Parts: sequence; C-alpha cells; structure tokens
Amino acid sequence: MGWKGLLVVGAVLLLGAGYSRAEVIIIDKEPLQLVELRKAYEAELKTAATPDDLAKLQEEYDQARKNLSKSEGYPQKISVLEEAKKKEIEAISAKYLKEQEKVDAVTRKGIDEKYEKKIAELRNRSVVKTSSSYQGKLEKLEKELIVKNDLAGALVVQAERKKMGGTPVVPTIAPTAASVAVAVPPAAGAASASVASGKGKDNQVHVNSVRGLAGAEGNASNNIYTFTLDRIGGQSKLVFYGYGNRSGNTYGRVYLSGPDGSRVEVARWRPDLLKGPKVSEFKAYTDVQAISADISSQVKQPGQYRVEFQYTDGDEAFNIYRVEIQIL
Repeated sequence: MGWKGLLVVGAVLLLGAGYSRAEVIIIDKEPLQLVELRKAYEAELKTAATPDDLAKLQEEYDQARKNLSKSEGYPQKISVLEEAKKKEIEAISAKYLKEQEKVDAVTRKGIDEKYEKKIAELRNRSVVKTSSSYQGKLEKLEKELIVKNDLAGALVVQAERKKMGGTPVVPTIAPTAASVAVAVPPAAGAASASVASGKGKDNQVHVNSVRGLAGAEGNASNNIYTFTLDRIGGQSKLVFYGYGNRSGNTYGRVYLSGPDGSRVEVARWRPDLLKGPKVSEFKAYTDVQAISADISSQVKQPGQYRVEFQYTDGDEAFNIYRVEIQIL
C-alpha cells in the first residue's frame, strides 16, 4: 500500500467512528506548503551542527589559545613591542651613563683635591727640607760655639755637618701615574715622564713610562696619567702599551679628560688587540703590541690632559707599561 492508500485510511481515521458519511477521500498530491517545508528542512539539515562538529571546534579553540605565537599578526605585534622596549632601554642606559660620568667627575675632583693637599703637606715635611733645616741649624750652632771659643764643641758640630753634607738619604716613594710630562731627561732607571722631539720639526711625543694596573675594584693602581701640553698641533694621537698578567683576556676603556672639564672615551682594549708576553717575562714596552687612537678632536687647546684606564671585564687585569700623547 502506497502513500495514497495510507492517506485514505488516514482520512477515515480523521473523520472518526461517529461520522456517518461513508466516503473515500482520494489524495493524489501533497500540499505545496508541505513540499516547501520539507525542502527547507532538508536544506537546513545539511548545515546543522552535529555533536562531532562541536567537539572538533572546541578542540581547535583550545589549540588556538595554547599557540598564541601562531595567531595571525601576533609575531609582528610582538616585534614592534620588542623594538620599542629596546629603544627605551637604550635611552635609560644612556641617561644612566651620563649621570654616572657626572658622579665620577665630581668624585674624581674631590679625590684630586684631597690628595693634592696631602702631597703638598708631605712635600713641606720632606726629608730633603728637614735635612736642609737641620744643616742650617748645625751651621748656626758651629758659629756660636766658635764665638764662645768652644773649639772642641765646634769641631764635633763640624763633623756632624760633614756627615750630613752628602746627598740626604731620601726614602724611595713610588711615583704616581699622574706624573706630568716635562722636558727634562729622567734619571737612569727612574720611571720616565718626558717630552721627546719627533721626526718633524714641530712634532712632540709626551711619554710616561710609569707602570700602572687597571683591574677590578681594589685591584687598580697608577691607572691615571696626567700630561701637560704646552701646545697643540694639527693631529694628536694617544698610544699605549699593555697586556694581562698571563694572557690577553682583559677588556677595558680609556678616557681622556681635558682642561675644559670634558671627559670622553677615546679607546678600548680587548683580547684581539693585545699581544705580548706574560708579566713575569716582560722586559721592555716594545715586547707588547701598541694600541693607538686619534684624539685630535679632543685635544683642542694647551693645558693639562688626563688619560684614565678603566677595566670592564675579563680574567686578567691590564698592566700598563707606557703611555704616549703624540703631537704631530
């Protein structure tokens, strides 16, 4: 029995048992509304979400949350943020270094004033000055005894004077690295701080051969060299010679301070620039490789210039053997 037969039976059922008319309803087509409803249902059923579809979408959502870096546009946004962070860090670092240099300059000035005063006081109480004063008093005493006709006493004082008449024994004090370069030949064996003529008529080389050491805090001495330049030329160069204790594994910066109060980094040392023997085998500054820097733009006027060596990193402190300022 087809759908039409079923419809006939259905029609009887719809009329009910109490319906007295005995009539057969023949339906040979479906209502148009039903056809349209069925088509719409079937079309909607094709796009309807199943439980599997929801489960797959939930899994995709969970993975997307876990893998933020793979999201569209995320790497570009992070790159922009990183670049902005880098610029801010550089600006903060530059500001910090500038402020640190100010603090360094003030602190260094205080140290200079403190020790210049102490050095002046020591010179006033130097052994040479004390010995000269003693000899003057002995001479005066000898004359007084002669006037008093105490010849025996005068002879004793005279003997004391003769004993002191030679060069006084002066305690050896290690010269500081801040020795000023002067045009006086150094004594044999002494650390030299002198001016030598260069190849050209007007060339000068200011030399300081005082041994210095630039290491970590508490391991530095004689690492500031002071030069007095009585004139400047067309070109100025800084040349220095140094090496580590056992190797060249040392890093540092060299600053130049001028008479105008400026302080500028002019050079650096690092392992690839260093070559020489370990400190126990060192004989002459020519054993090590020189490092040079053009300082023409910093040397603008005659006056006092300070070269400061500052250790920054590495396994070794930096032994400074010789420093030169060349006026060309």
